[in-house]
Amino acid sequence: MTRTLAIVTAATALSMSFVSVASAQVPGMPRSKRTFHRLDKNHDGQLQLDELMPASEHRFMKLDTNGDGTVSSAELDAWLQRIAERRKQGILKRMDKNGDGSISKAEVDEYISSVFSATDADSSGGVTMDEAKAYHAKGRK
Repeated sequence: MTRTLAIVTAATALSMSFVSVASAQVPGMPRSKRTFHRLDKNHDGQLQLDELMPASEHRFMKLDTNGDGTVSSAELDAWLQRIAERRKQGILKRMDKNGDGSISKAEVDEYISSVFSATDADSSGGVTMDEAKAYHAKGRK
């Protein structure tokens, strides 16, 4: 069971990195309170189109590397490749303890065990939803 959980968790982490790459930078509504509050320039608790539009346009048009006013498929590809490479390096940094460029089952097990220990704040041998939320709130190690 522990082996299966570790493998599923690692596979989920890796697949989530590709999902975030695929959906990254698409203009839309903010997902976090922090981003929402940053965009809410008049602090009325609502986003108006004139508050949302400049930030969305700015973020998206940063991808226009040749400055022609449009974002081409090639520019999107280059940007997504940079994100995928950063995500891959982050995953390897966290999980590839021996630095050989691959992640072994033992390294997955070690990583999952360390995450579990860091999350189980009361050392009960189990992780509650509140502990999981607290772990994510303070950021991954």
